[in-house]
Amino acid sequence: MLKKILFLVGTMLLLTACNTKDFSFSGDSNHWHADLNVNQSSDFEKQDFVLKYKGDDVDSVGDVAYTVKGVGEYGRKGEILEENGVIRHSSESNPTNAKMSEDTKVEVTVKWDDQVETFTLAKD
Repeated sequence: MLKKILFLVGTMLLLTACNTKDFSFSGDSNHWHADLNVNQSSDFEKQDFVLKYKGDDVDSVGDVAYTVKGVGEYGRKGEILEENGVIRHSSESNPTNAKMSEDTKVEVTVKWDDQVETFTLAKD
């Protein structure tokens, strides 16, 4: 009897751990393109954010500051574009944090070289 109970509990834990949801958002402004990929389970939420400069002269951009607003807000200041014009950011939250849904409104603001652009990401 004890073996059956342990088997059932173990099976339920495995099924719960396998219950993940993936969804993504993307959007554009005049100078920027952003992608946000979200991976969720009952235990965590991981967000992978990629911001890409759409212009040709990556070296002219200088320092970049950005914020991503959805459920909560995060961002960075003083970022330098990679050679291919990209900035990447990954974050992982614990089970007590609020999680995004596929209906979350995600807004990105980018500041660089005395310019500012704000745009909304749509669910892919």
